[in-house]
Amino acid sequence: MPFEIRGITPDEYQNFWNAIHIPFGEHPSDNSFEIWRSASEFDRALAAVDPLEDDRTVGTAGAYSLELTLPGGRLVPVAGVTWVGVLPTHRRQGILTALMRRQLDEVAARGEALAILTASESSIYARFGYGQATLAALWEIDHEHAAFAGQPPSSPSNEAGYGRASGRIRLMEHEEALGVLPPVYDRVRRLQPGAISRSPGYWSATLHGPYVANNGFGPRFYVTYISESGSVDGASYYRIKPSWDQGVPAHTLEVSELLAASPAAYSELWRYLLSLDLVHTIRVVRRPVDEPVRWLLADPRRLRLSRLTDDLWVRLLDVEAALCARGYRTHDRLSFDVADGFRPEVAGCYLLEAGPEGAECRRIPAEAGTHADLSLDIGDLGSTYLGGASFSTLARAGRVTEETPGALARADLLFSTDCAPYCGTPF
Repeated sequence: MPFEIRGITPDEYQNFWNAIHIPFGEHPSDNSFEIWRSASEFDRALAAVDPLEDDRTVGTAGAYSLELTLPGGRLVPVAGVTWVGVLPTHRRQGILTALMRRQLDEVAARGEALAILTASESSIYARFGYGQATLAALWEIDHEHAAFAGQPPSSPSNEAGYGRASGRIRLMEHEEALGVLPPVYDRVRRLQPGAISRSPGYWSATLHGPYVANNGFGPRFYVTYISESGSVDGASYYRIKPSWDQGVPAHTLEVSELLAASPAAYSELWRYLLSLDLVHTIRVVRRPVDEPVRWLLADPRRLRLSRLTDDLWVRLLDVEAALCARGYRTHDRLSFDVADGFRPEVAGCYLLEAGPEGAECRRIPAEAGTHADLSLDIGDLGSTYLGGASFSTLARAGRVTEETPGALARADLLFSTDCAPYCGTPF
């Protein structure tokens, strides 16, 4: 292969940024590089360059240094893989595989036991050992059917007022929101398995252009929930797409994010969003699959699941460290025969002894002759790692083999979580 895989220098940042967008059929906007520069880690960027085209960048890959919340509440450093693409003129030449191999080598060398990503296509990353570990949902409901349980169906969702939770909802301007949202998110993400940290640069770039129309949606609005004691326990932001059908309002409200650190904040933010005047349909993007709002509604069947998609993909690089890091539901001792076609050095039989107080995991030498309880691929271990997929479900799909009777049920219980894992942060 005539291509070289290497890091990039500061004078190559702009060209690298331009190359990122081409595989996605885009040209970056004039100011997008400066907007995202503070959120980027170009020291973790990799470029595939073609010497036949004056070392033009023809393939890209990068990573963010993130924290991932695991079941049990522990935060671990991970590599958040991003910027992956190959120019359409250079596809099917092994460039992506070479970039992925080099990147995973570097991630392992940094001592990060896990690499994670959100994928543009769900068919790409399984061959590199990633497993889809969390799902995300898009929920919709029409305003006329959004009444909360316990209130008359014909009344607005907020008729009872916000005193029910002894707190209040407050609108914020953009600059204030930049200071309020990050600490609220940080509280929430520490309680949610699958959630990741966000840098100040990420917040600034993600919320850039609050007053610029986007796909027909108007300016962004921000609200916060303030408890009776004065603490900011929740926040949300949304946009509205106006629609007037023969003078009748039929707006669409799209909620970009809803953050709640308490049940009161959760219910009152939802109550506010479901009660806005002139709105016909409320859409809430990238939400957990076990969204509790269904249990707040008087007519829960009206809440529609419009899309269910893969969210976070997980790749274990150090099985022992990864399995020791997370928390477990109960006490058990299980062994796993793990196959890894992309990184054969990771493959092997691992013995896990775990409980709520902690875990120990060690690789068992092949000559020990130990019989594994379960056999599976490294990607399938990634799918089960956060509790998003059960071993039994994967076994029914032919992806996990039960070598010891009863091991599937034991593993399901051991790896189970109180809530569905969820990331909700595209990167």
